[in-house]
Amino acid sequence: MSGARSQLLGAVETALKRIQKANGFHTDAGLAVTLEPTPEKEDEAEQFVAAVWTSQARASDVALLRTHRLTTFRVVAKVPADMDDAQEHLDELLDDIERAMEAQQTLYPKGYEFPRYQGAESLAGQIAAGWVGVAVTYTSHIPIRRPAA
Repeated sequence: MSGARSQLLGAVETALKRIQKANGFHTDAGLAVTLEPTPEKEDEAEQFVAAVWTSQARASDVALLRTHRLTTFRVVAKVPADMDDAQEHLDELLDDIERAMEAQQTLYPKGYEFPRYQGAESLAGQIAAGWVGVAVTYTSHIPIRRPAA
């Protein structure tokens, strides 16, 4: 991964891959992590997590105006669910994402701000399709260009 945004998402991908029941999480969504904006899944009920940058803006910290951009990215995930347990699965999925993202500062390259949670939105409107999902928004100040190694 060559660009600064790619470096950020690569670190996010590593954090999200921890989401596995064997690691103490509620779901195994971390077994299928992608950085593609439109993941292709053979089974619509299959669980996955995708991390995609959604926007960039001028740095919000005056000290970073010349060197960094405020980058917003979303973590979108879904897991199988039915009408009887959809809310529970939705809550567990959001908890898994938040736990996977916290305390992982060492994953991010020098000069990258640790992602800050901004909010989450339920994608529960798809219960009839056999799954529920969530979109979690984070921001991070990242270098305008990838720092030299």
